Amino acid sequence: MVKLCLLLKLICALRLKNSMRKSTTLIIVIVLAIIIAAGAFSAVFFWAEDDLVFEKVYLPEQLVYLDFDQWKKIQQEQIALFQKKEKEEITLFAVGDIMMSRAVERKMLAKNDFMYCLEPTRKLVQSADIAMANLESPIIEGPLVDDGSFSFRADPRSAEALALAGFDILSLPNNHIMNYGSEGLVKTFEYLGKNNLDYVGVGENLNKIVNPLIKEVKGIKIAFLSYAYGPESYKATTARAGMALMDTEQLIADINTAHEEKVDLIIVSMHDGVEYVNDPAVHQTEFAHVAIDSGADVVLGHHPHVVQKMEIYKDRYIYYSLGNFVFDQMWSQDTREGLGVMLHLNKEGVTDVEYYPIEIQDYCRPELVEGEQAEKIIGKLGS
Repeated sequence: MVKLCLLLKLICALRLKNSMRKSTTLIIVIVLAIIIAAGAFSAVFFWAEDDLVFEKVYLPEQLVYLDFDQWKKIQQEQIALFQKKEKEEITLFAVGDIMMSRAVERKMLAKNDFMYCLEPTRKLVQSADIAMANLESPIIEGPLVDDGSFSFRADPRSAEALALAGFDILSLPNNHIMNYGSEGLVKTFEYLGKNNLDYVGVGENLNKIVNPLIKEVKGIKIAFLSYAYGPESYKATTARAGMALMDTEQLIADINTAHEEKVDLIIVSMHDGVEYVNDPAVHQTEFAHVAIDSGADVVLGHHPHVVQKMEIYKDRYIYYSLGNFVFDQMWSQDTREGLGVMLHLNKEGVTDVEYYPIEIQDYCRPELVEGEQAEKIIGKLGS
């Protein structure tokens, strides 16, 4: 407004000698007034802060004059920046042991519904960009497995159920995946493949072992690696299907391979620990630390069948055991409880974590819990 008044005074001080010049002057005054007024109205500036687009109005002495095209360009740039940042974050949902045999299979058959056990958490699992679990049973045709047996076998329909439930990646190295030998493992590959389920840490032979499995979601490239303790007879060889055993030299080599693929993040899964014990064993800690020291961003553990303490090591997350997710171990409260972890990730690492405690009902159904019970389960992670 001050600029407008000064301009008007200057124009009024001029002596105009004829009507033509008066008319011209009037037009100039009107045009200048419109331009200045438009500048005042366009003095709204946009900028991004904390993922939101805010509007800031400057005082007259602070005005930044922008024409419409400039204002539109800035607005479009900020919207694009916001959308890009939103795309650059993804979620990874991870759970512990899933065993689709023994009483679990009988429950699904009795209900004539292979989604019976997985239905309570289906929407949660499906909400993640990537969902991952440890599959504790090979998938192969055969008779029902007795309750007292420790040689697990899952019905082929289990693979379809896992896919419908929202799982994307299954970690297969564990102490039961070879219960039906190399044939059972190869059959498992077949049924998982038919249902578009990825697997990691195993292969038809040593040269075809899937370690790392690389996935790219929303521009974020992630390498998944998986290992388990076990006898040499479970190990993949040049002539036999098998899994990746826990070997720190191999772990380092595989992480280096992942780095060569220019991945943004590395997730390591390990099947290890003392069963039914809440504290991680020394060999768990050592393996997890080597993984982080070598460049892993997160370590996800399973096998103890109970939730174990977690650790933040060098600003990286280590979950030594997430407990059971689908299992028929109803004989103790600890084995009935498990934890789902929703990791929010960007290209730099973990940005946020959400915990979803579960309790297994009816021998196989993980159901979300709240209140004191939820706090108790989360509390097992330690401080």
